[in-house]
Amino acid sequence: MNFMSNLIILLKRRIISSSLFWKLRTYFQPSWIDSYDKKRVPELFFDIVSENNILSILDFGCATGELLHQLNHNNPSQLSYGIDINKDAIDICNNKFREFKEQNTKFFFDYKFNPNNILAFLEKNNLTHFDLIIFDRVLYCMSDEDLNSLLDSLLNYTKTVLIDDFEATTELEICGYRHRDWKSLLKQHNFKNIMNIPTIYTKPKLANARTLFFKREDL
Repeated sequence: MNFMSNLIILLKRRIISSSLFWKLRTYFQPSWIDSYDKKRVPELFFDIVSENNILSILDFGCATGELLHQLNHNNPSQLSYGIDINKDAIDICNNKFREFKEQNTKFFFDYKFNPNNILAFLEKNNLTHFDLIIFDRVLYCMSDEDLNSLLDSLLNYTKTVLIDDFEATTELEICGYRHRDWKSLLKQHNFKNIMNIPTIYTKPKLANARTLFFKREDL
């Protein structure tokens, strides 16, 4: 690819790697909510949930909650907790789940990470941990400082982790997105890498997108 093409890719990725973009995305791309509700959930999510007896899920960066919603169709008793920076998306999540769930203690959606709300949700449902936390193409938007702070706190509340993001590599030319060594980062929190495959989504150019699954070793 030529220099100009790479520069365009870099600029676009810098923009969408900004938390401000996602917070105000409704103004930049008014149709994004409809596109998320029409997005097909990859079969791998259903397989992970089924094979690991997942009954409670926290989705960090849940957007309109469609992933949690579709997983709920397979297991109506599932406990669902979603976090997303976009308040319009959180409103949609709440409306969607109010129609879907008979008991409002079975779901909760928040526009920011709040440990007190997470603990209250777990306690209401007689749990100490979620079975699964999902980071679905969201962590690349965070600075190293914010990411480390998030992982230090949030990973205390789960038994398994599913990540789709950009993994550090020396084998490919990469451009624009933050790429990280997820296996090392999660190992610091006692999580063992069980699966590491090419992304379950469309492979982006000049990026090493991977889907990874981890299990906590001390629970």
